Amino acid sequence: MNLLGWSVGGRRAWAGAIAVVLITLGTVGCGHRGGDMSTSGPEIVVHDAAISKQERRRVEVYWTGTGIADVAHGDAAGNSTQPEWTEDGVIARTVGRLYAQSAGGGLGACTATVVGANTVITAAHCVRTSDGAGSSRSATWDHQLYFVPGYHDGKSPYGGFTVRRVRMAEEWQDEGLDVAVLEMNASDDGKSISEVTGVQGISFTAEPSTRTHFFGYPYTTRVLHCEGDNSREYRASALLRIPCAMGVGSSGGPYIVDLDEDGAGSVVAVNISGDDTFSYGTALGAFARRLYAKSEHCSRDC
Repeated sequence: MNLLGWSVGGRRAWAGAIAVVLITLGTVGCGHRGGDMSTSGPEIVVHDAAISKQERRRVEVYWTGTGIADVAHGDAAGNSTQPEWTEDGVIARTVGRLYAQSAGGGLGACTATVVGANTVITAAHCVRTSDGAGSSRSATWDHQLYFVPGYHDGKSPYGGFTVRRVRMAEEWQDEGLDVAVLEMNASDDGKSISEVTGVQGISFTAEPSTRTHFFGYPYTTRVLHCEGDNSREYRASALLRIPCAMGVGSSGGPYIVDLDEDGAGSVVAVNISGDDTFSYGTALGAFARRLYAKSEHCSRDC
C-alpha cells in the first residue's frame, strides 16, 4: 500500500508502513501540558497550532496570499482516476482541503471533513511527519494548518479556517491509529465552522459490507468521488477498504455511509493509503470516539 498524504516540496507517495507529517513538538492540552492518559487505551497527544489572534492572522495571510496558489501548481488537470462530485449539498460544504507546511518549509495538502460544532477529522499523517528514525514520538509537527471547506477551482466559497489544536495518538503509526481531530478556530466574524458549512454525521461502529462513499482531493482542483461496498482485509483489521483508487492528496478523505440525497451521511473512516485496486481507511472506533469527545468538549469549555 502507498500512503496518500501530502508532499514536501511536491507530491509524494509513501510505501510500506504508515508515515506522517509536521513542526516543533508541543503537547499543550486543555489547561495542561502533555498527553492524556485519563482513559484506558492509546495515549492522546495534544498539539497547539494557532492559538493567538496574531498566529491565526499570520496563517490566514500566508495561505490566502501565495500558499494555496503554490500548492495548486501541482494539481492535475483533467486526468483524475475518479469522477468529480457534482451534486453539491452537504458534501460540497463539509469536505475540503487541509493545507500544511512541513518543518522544512515544503507545502502540501490532504483532505478533511467537518464532523462537529468545531471539529474537523483527517488522517494523522496529514499533520505530522516521521523523521529519519521513523519513530511516532520523534516525528515533527506540521505548522500553518489551514482548512478550506468546499475548495473548488481555486475558490474558497466558505472561507478558510485555522486550526487551534490537534489531537491524535502518541503512537499514531500503529494500525488503526492514523486519525487526527482538529479543533478549529472561529471565522473572523465569530462563527464556528459548523455554522458556516453544516456538519457530517460521524459513526464509531463501522459495519463491513456496507455501501460506502469516498471523497478526496488527490491533487485536483475539485473533490472527487467513488463508492463501493466496504470490507476488512482480515477479520481483526482496524482498516476498512473499498474497491476504488483515488491518489496522493486524498489522505484524510472521509468514508461515508448512509449518504442521502442532500449529501449528508456518517463518516466511518478516514482514508490513509491505497493501491491499484483498493483504498484503505482507518475505521473510526473507541479511540476516535475519545478524540472526538475531547475536541468537542474543549471547543466549548477549554
